[in-house]
Amino acid sequence: MSKKTTDETLGREAVKEYLQQYHTAVGKKRILEERHRVLSSELRAPSTGSAFRLTPPTKPTKTDGSVSVVFRISEVEDRIEEQREEMAKAVLNVMDLIDVLPANSTERTVVEMRHIDCRGWDKIAEALYMSRSNVFNYYNAALDKILENKRNRKLLEEYMARKQQRAGPHGRNNRPEKFGRFWTIDRAILIAWKAAQG
Repeated sequence: MSKKTTDETLGREAVKEYLQQYHTAVGKKRILEERHRVLSSELRAPSTGSAFRLTPPTKPTKTDGSVSVVFRISEVEDRIEEQREEMAKAVLNVMDLIDVLPANSTERTVVEMRHIDCRGWDKIAEALYMSRSNVFNYYNAALDKILENKRNRKLLEEYMARKQQRAGPHGRNNRPEKFGRFWTIDRAILIAWKAAQG
């Protein structure tokens, strides 16, 4: 593979990762909402045992369990609200990056459907009445147009630098082997979200 092709591929991957921010934020919010639903149902679940006891219980009943669940629900609600704010920031970042694409272009439509509407490739192809390979061609053309813009390249560089800084000394390529080569929290969240989808 030539150096130019390698650079194009790395550049496209950086754009994809940047555009994926909103989709990732949506997935995290859905996981938190599911957690909220489960905790709420635990709180509403009837306690075990008979409602009427003929003899007093031998052990004192614990009441701090439901208090703990209420506290956890409140914590999850706060995290959901924080995630909504993250989603708002992420969608603005994505829309800002794709502003270089013409408003009614197929390239822009494909990118919006993929990264704002969070649609799969088959759904995009079906909606646009074209094959998946044509969808990929338009998508790659859009990524290349995004990369041609100097401001976008600067945004991408800053984003990747912040991401590398957050990763710390055990970033994606420096992680100790015991955690596995491909395992990350983002991947775990994505796997859980896909499982919930289908």
